[in-house]
Amino acid sequence: MKGSSLDAAVLADIALVLLIGVALGPVRARLRQPAVVGEIAAGLLLGPSVLGLLPGDMPSLLFPPEVRSHLSVIAQVGIALFMFAAGWELDFHALRGRGRSVVAITTASLAVPFALAAALACALLAVRPELTGPTGSPLLFASFLGVVLSVSALSVLIRIVGENRLTATPVGAMATACGAITEVIAWCAVVALLTAAQGLSAGHLLMTLARIAAYALVMLLAVRPALRAFVTAHPAHGGRPILLILVISSGVFLSAWCTTQMGIHAVIGAFAFGLAMPRDLEPDLRHAIENPLHHTGALLIPVFFALTGLTVDVTDLGPQGLLAVIAFLAVAWGGKFAGAALTARLLHLPWRDAATLGTLINTKGLSEIIMLTLGRDAGLIDNQLFTALLLTALTATVLVNPLVRHLSGGPACPGPGQAVPVQQHQQPHSVLETSDEHGT
Repeated sequence: MKGSSLDAAVLADIALVLLIGVALGPVRARLRQPAVVGEIAAGLLLGPSVLGLLPGDMPSLLFPPEVRSHLSVIAQVGIALFMFAAGWELDFHALRGRGRSVVAITTASLAVPFALAAALACALLAVRPELTGPTGSPLLFASFLGVVLSVSALSVLIRIVGENRLTATPVGAMATACGAITEVIAWCAVVALLTAAQGLSAGHLLMTLARIAAYALVMLLAVRPALRAFVTAHPAHGGRPILLILVISSGVFLSAWCTTQMGIHAVIGAFAFGLAMPRDLEPDLRHAIENPLHHTGALLIPVFFALTGLTVDVTDLGPQGLLAVIAFLAVAWGGKFAGAALTARLLHLPWRDAATLGTLINTKGLSEIIMLTLGRDAGLIDNQLFTALLLTALTATVLVNPLVRHLSGGPACPGPGQAVPVQQHQQPHSVLETSDEHGT
């Protein structure tokens, strides 16, 4: 394929991906599902799972290998910007006054599904030892399965909380804080597992960890203050902060390049740059910077899901694969719900609020799909397991919004106009009123 024809094919495929997403938009909206559900569904439609059932190998005709390599680069730009926005969205102010309670709920919501996933991994390996893949390590396999089945997607969770008018409620604030902690822990665990999967020597591994620590210190002690100084020194004039957008975008991509040079995926660098961004900016200034980058990422993310869909064939799962999806869903959804809801109830949160909290933190999204992709590329899981886990993430997210709407409609949930109360010393028995200020 010649250069001009290749460029035209890339542009046409991007248009096709976006139009499929637009066509699925009304169905997704009618079903009250977050955008990520429609994007994953569009990716599956364009792959062998649906379009591949037609005669003529349509996925290969529409997306030939030489076009896919170009689309992959475009998808990486979208993922980097999305992960930057996700890092910037992390705000731990919700922990103030209720830190110990949030940490307890988060710990339970991670530990229970992780333990169940580890047990399930042992059972799977007893039947199919080859599931360990090229790494050949049952420990890495079990650990990775535990991480991806216990993770939450903060960006999708925030949107579901907002759609259900729970942002200003204790349940919404606590779910957001739990999701933030969970996402940070999950990404740290994935970095460690991917590093270990490379089969590095102990000395090389220590050197890699030292580089990561140095990188984190530079981001915290140098990049973060520099970003604050630069942003405050260049206010957005007329709502068009072009200079700020250009500099921050460059920082996102440079940070992604730095982590790649350390042997870590580029998305980690983009996510870390988002964490380094100042969070106390004027709302108008923040929106002027964040919205263009977020919209650009949202424009390109469907390309990533389309490429993912081209590697997924649901028809290959078979009865055993469907049983695996059911088992994964029971571990992921049931484990997180039980861990979070029961812990919240033990801390004297009302049952309806505890159930709403346990449902909210079962939200999955792009972060888990990226983790699954990284795990597959590193040889931690195979294509069939990737497909089963992808369907698990999609099903888990589909369940969240209808259940939250049902639960949050009850009288036990505070109204959307109520402020989030901080914990007080007077009533140490309540999760929402017990003072945790000295524990944060």
